[in-house]
Amino acid sequence: MREAVFVSVVLPLYDESDRIDSVLDSLFNQKTHGGLITHSTYELIFVDNNSTDDSIEKINEFKVANPSMDIHVIQETIQGVSSARKRGMDYASLRSKKRDIRLGIENKHYIVSADADCTVDAYWLHTLIEKMVEENGDLGTCNYYYNEASFRKRPNLFNEIQKTLRCRDMSFSLFGGFPDGKGFAVERGIYDKVGGIEIFYQLNNGRFVEHLSDDWDFGIRVIAWGGKPVYARDSRIEINSRRVDTILDEVITGNAYGQDGIITMKDVRPDVNEQTSTLCDTTPGQSQQAWDYSIKDFVPKNIVLPALLNPQMLLENPVVRQFFTGPVADRLYQRIHEIKHGARVIDFKPIHTYKTPAYRLYFEFREEIFSALRRAVGEDIGFAPPLPGCFDVVKPEDFQRFVYYFAEDRESGEAHNYFANGGVF
Repeated sequence: MREAVFVSVVLPLYDESDRIDSVLDSLFNQKTHGGLITHSTYELIFVDNNSTDDSIEKINEFKVANPSMDIHVIQETIQGVSSARKRGMDYASLRSKKRDIRLGIENKHYIVSADADCTVDAYWLHTLIEKMVEENGDLGTCNYYYNEASFRKRPNLFNEIQKTLRCRDMSFSLFGGFPDGKGFAVERGIYDKVGGIEIFYQLNNGRFVEHLSDDWDFGIRVIAWGGKPVYARDSRIEINSRRVDTILDEVITGNAYGQDGIITMKDVRPDVNEQTSTLCDTTPGQSQQAWDYSIKDFVPKNIVLPALLNPQMLLENPVVRQFFTGPVADRLYQRIHEIKHGARVIDFKPIHTYKTPAYRLYFEFREEIFSALRRAVGEDIGFAPPLPGCFDVVKPEDFQRFVYYFAEDRESGEAHNYFANGGVF
């Protein structure tokens, strides 16, 4: 195993001086069984995305003090986590191919990406790669959590976060999941086959900006090309609570990372002068609103989309059929093919082809899906959030037809704002 597997860990980096020491320690001190993950079988690749603090200086000092493992620092001058991630993963792929040529062998190589403000557990890398090797996975996603101590005075908010993470654990266990920048792995061969990370652009106030969904869209691309997703539940990352702390108001109102079709990265480092007010707990009303946006963001992406990409599972996978129930699975399978035929869609490989049908299927099957979630995760998941007000006057027999028009407005109007970006949890 040790001779056959090599891993590159890619971390996009921008001004992380306050966190980088603990991140380096957690990555350097990874534990293993059977020699799978050692300093001779994995490397760290930091992508400096125009940092202005001493983050890179600290990394270089750490590198000199710890020569037992390979640590690389490269640069990406185009500002944005998508470009930085792509730069690092492309670099890792190229290095691994050159290494194979030099050694005269072709090792199994996995490219892992993680965020530079998160701390990984001791067996994070071992457990993730072991899962991919054992199940012959092409795409691996890990588990993540928030430190409960950071929310000790905010029990309402923490409860909503935990509900989202319970749903995530259930759906990822069922379908394999989609990658998140917080931590995922891909086998190098399929990374190259699908063309790697693709950078999407959109107009925002008259200028082109990167579309913040490179990791998730990359997962869609891999799965659509036949890649096998696997979920490593015991591979865990602690998420920095600042992701919630500093944009809590925007999480509650459903525009954490944009609105009106624009999804952009925000700097979530806390402003010390404003931090106190953001650490208050949410009221019951705010908690419900944050949950509604979070679950509306979650369901189309993580329950509808896996079936949309691979509808055959609705007929052939007994666990999936049990989740939906047989009759619902059959109806959903039939409806997917009706939509594909109506749109004359041959497949869902073009990245954004999924969005409209995923939204349509959410509306048409929302009651059945939430019923399945309550059975699988718990009654506290509750029921589907209220429909948009525009449906108040739509007759039941016209509902499906008007859902089509609503979902077609996905990129710039009401549909995007309804589903929003509450999935920041």
